Amino acid sequence: MESVDSSKSDIARLLSFADPRIAVFLDAWRHARQGALVPCKRNFEPLLIPSLLRFVWLYQYEPGLGDFVCRLAGEEINTAWGGSIRNATLKQVVGPEDHPTLLKRWMQIIERPVAIHGARDERFLAHQHWRAERLMLPLNSDDGRKNHVIGISLYKLAQPEGLRDPMVSEDITIIPCEDL
Repeated sequence: MESVDSSKSDIARLLSFADPRIAVFLDAWRHARQGALVPCKRNFEPLLIPSLLRFVWLYQYEPGLGDFVCRLAGEEINTAWGGSIRNATLKQVVGPEDHPTLLKRWMQIIERPVAIHGARDERFLAHQHWRAERLMLPLNSDDGRKNHVIGISLYKLAQPEGLRDPMVSEDITIIPCEDL
């Protein structure tokens, strides 16, 4: 089972070992909440995080597809994936092997709602290994539906030793939005 942190001290501990840019991104999401549990997409202000926009992505859940579709991806995201992922489904981006696990997690983000933080070594391009750290958060549509996931992915070259596939539960922390 994946860990669910439910105390402010657990969140503080998480942020103490996370890349500092994760906390900046979280603060921008918190600012957009305007007292709501989950902020509206229109209230998320990109100008609060101009230096992070190249690492930010946004997906929208499309019930007819039963999948999320990438609506925007910063330059660093597209570079890591080897080209633009805009309009690609989550399944097209991550592949059929990891898709069921990730789809289930992403559905938790919008349905429960929760934030998910994770870090792991990955292979994006044929010969490059990257360390990826992510924070994924829910956003509401203008009509109030929780159907968007916004995230930040920070990449750095990693040593190929110790790569694990698929992502295991120890790699992620799930935090209920009410605790944020």
